[in-house]
Amino acid sequence: MDVVVFRFLNGFAGQSAFWDGVIVFIASYLQYALGALLIACSLWPVRRFPMFAASFSAAIIARLGVKPLMLLFVHRARPFVSLDSVHDIVGTDAGEQLQSFPSGHAIFFFALAMAAYRYDKRWGAVFFAGALLMGIARVIGGVHWPSDILGGALIGTLVGWLTVQLVLQFRRALPVQK
Repeated sequence: MDVVVFRFLNGFAGQSAFWDGVIVFIASYLQYALGALLIACSLWPVRRFPMFAASFSAAIIARLGVKPLMLLFVHRARPFVSLDSVHDIVGTDAGEQLQSFPSGHAIFFFALAMAAYRYDKRWGAVFFAGALLMGIARVIGGVHWPSDILGGALIGTLVGWLTVQLVLQFRRALPVQK
């Protein structure tokens, strides 16, 4: 099923230079726009700083903590390594060819989105939409299997939820200052 869905989505790549440019932008550069958006919406008004702190923490825990642990157990080649005639328009480093599951982008941005959602539903929905677009673009671009994105989304969402739970528990344990 993974191959069938991958082939369908990857078939949209290589159709036009403009479309490929859009996919590459979403797959590779939307992350910077989402990061800048998180910072901007967290600084104004200042009361959103807890959302920024929790979202950023969740994303870092997911990407730098959980994903490396998963890579100890899962060695999955990327589609352009496993299949012939893949439209690889996004590209990756040679050292990352066997690091397909879970998607680092998906695990990072879905953790960020879930944590943001727990603080502000509207901004969380924006980050979830961005994470989903990025994930689909990375499949179309030939660097991830659909299950890499789905797995990263599920794990990232769980990490984001757990991180906010821990933050809230910690805040409740702090003594109230008068």
